[in-house]
Amino acid sequence: MHAVQKILIVDDELMMRMLLKQVIERSSLRDVSVSVAEDGEEALIKVEQEHPDLILLDVLLPKMNGYDVCQRIRRLSNYNPYIIILTARGNPTDRQRAESLGANEFMTKPFNASRLAAQLNAIQANADSH
Repeated sequence: MHAVQKILIVDDELMMRMLLKQVIERSSLRDVSVSVAEDGEEALIKVEQEHPDLILLDVLLPKMNGYDVCQRIRRLSNYNPYIIILTARGNPTDRQRAESLGANEFMTKPFNASRLAAQLNAIQANADSH
């Protein structure tokens, strides 16, 4: 994976989108552009237009859930973003489903902001080393 330059936040809750933006700003990711989508359909449009390197994806979304969005993204050829599923539903079945659909990470809400920032830094460091 190349360096993280574009991030897409997909969440229907304004406060969560704002919080995720703050976490990104507090991480060591520099010169990244952040865009947001409020539902699954809008997320797929943004993916098509912007090809984000990293997607923070909520599961419970209007119009199309995060699992379906993840599955659709993984079907796109020549495009493999890093996808982190964020959900309030943290049971093992949800985690297995996310992994089976191609999510790279699975985090439950409320998430630990410093842990997420550290994860973003690790993704960037890993991308830089390749």
